[in-house]
Amino acid sequence: MITVSERLLWGRQEGRVRHWSVFVGGFAGVVFALLFVILFGTGSGARLAYDLLLPAALFYAPPIISALSAFRGGGLLVSLAVGVVPSISFGVVTFIRQITGASSGDVWLPVLVLAFGSLGLIGSVVGFLAGRGVLRFVEG
Repeated sequence: MITVSERLLWGRQEGRVRHWSVFVGGFAGVVFALLFVILFGTGSGARLAYDLLLPAALFYAPPIISALSAFRGGGLLVSLAVGVVPSISFGVVTFIRQITGASSGDVWLPVLVLAFGSLGLIGSVVGFLAGRGVLRFVEG
C-alpha cells in the first residue's frame, strides 16, 4: 500500500514511466531543440527563437509544466526534474559550443547553470503546489 507522502513524492503508480517520459523527456527534447536552433542557427528564425521562445522555455515553462504534471497525478520528483531541465540543457549546449570554439563565455558556466537551476526549481515547486491545489479543488 502506498502512503500519501509517497504518492506526493512519486506520483501515481500507474503510468509512472510514461508520465516521466512525456513531461520530463518531452520538455527536455523541446528545450534541446530550441537551444540548438538558437546557438547554431542563423537568420530570422534563430533571432525569433532567441527573443521570444528562449525566455519562455527557460523561465515560464517549468512552473506551467509542473502544474500540469501535478494535476495529471505526477509527483514532486517529476516537477523537480522539470525544473532543472532548462539549466542542464543550457549547460550542455553551451559547453558543446565552447568546446567547438564557437563561443567564449564571459561568465563561468557552472554559475549560470546554478542560477537557471535555482529559478527553475523555485518555479517548478510553485507549479507543483498550484497543480495539486487545483486538483484538490476539482476533486472536491
